Amino acid sequence: IMLLSLFQFISTMVANGVYIYLHAADFQGDYLRLFNSNGFWFLFQLILFLDVFFFTIGYLVEHPALKNEIRSVDPSWLGWAVTLACYPPFNILTAQVLGGNIADFPQFENPAVHIGLNVVMLLLMALYASASVALNLKASNLTHRGIVSRGPYRFVRHPAYAAKNMAWWVGALPAIMVAWEKSAWDVVLAISCVIAWSALYVLRALTEETHLRGVDGDYDAYSEKVRYRFIPGVW
Repeated sequence: IMLLSLFQFISTMVANGVYIYLHAADFQGDYLRLFNSNGFWFLFQLILFLDVFFFTIGYLVEHPALKNEIRSVDPSWLGWAVTLACYPPFNILTAQVLGGNIADFPQFENPAVHIGLNVVMLLLMALYASASVALNLKASNLTHRGIVSRGPYRFVRHPAYAAKNMAWWVGALPAIMVAWEKSAWDVVLAISCVIAWSALYVLRALTEETHLRGVDGDYDAYSEKVRYRFIPGVW
């Protein structure tokens, strides 16, 4: 699944990049149209490629010389359940249960708002990918391969989860705005969808911490240095 996703991201990224290179002049300075047609997707797929690349290598390669040897695997049913619920093919069922009103490329009528919020989304996803880059060859789920405290992990203990969920809140804004025009109940349902996905990732963070704390004292020492899980100074 990881390799197939990696190839898909590469092909889509290259296709959009080549199209921009060959046809940029055709847009005649219409940067909004260029952003909507290919620009956003080129950057979005590039970010996802970096994330999946490091996790794919992390899953494929393990060696003491690389300092990414697996020390422990999460033994809890809850840890496995909340993690698998976020990945294919299980996330299809998760989306049916929790709702799927989160857009990868949210659309807004005002051009400035549209560009601004989608740039924010790209920046948040870039922060998400930077966490994978920081993990490097230690990137993997449900395993303890040593504690990483570089990159965004210097500031919060779960930067990838925080960034991805903030990006999802941006992606859910169009659905919330549409619901706002219908009824208060529709607004509650639209917001509840994103809250449910965020809660799922909070559970992932908590189960990961329980696992890591049960292996050795490294994570406790890291937690003393980096006090906050998701947002510096808040939580």
